[in-house]
Amino acid sequence: MYVWYGTNEYNFVKLKNPPSYKPAKCAECETVIKLSMDGYSISGGKYLCIECSDKETENRIRQFERDKAKKRPASP
Repeated sequence: MYVWYGTNEYNFVKLKNPPSYKPAKCAECETVIKLSMDGYSISGGKYLCIECSDKETENRIRQFERDKAKKRPASP
């Protein structure tokens, strides 16, 4: 984010030689994530874009529901 804030048109003093950086990429789909502008989450120390994050959340909810259903006692 430091590079973005130092190079965008809204900054009062633009950096003449901004430092190089390794772009953040989604661990699932390899999409470059603009940390200062895009939605993302961090899971297990890895970045996920908003689309992959939503899929991951849906999968976790489904798994939770399956696990919960398995633990319910059978109705008499």
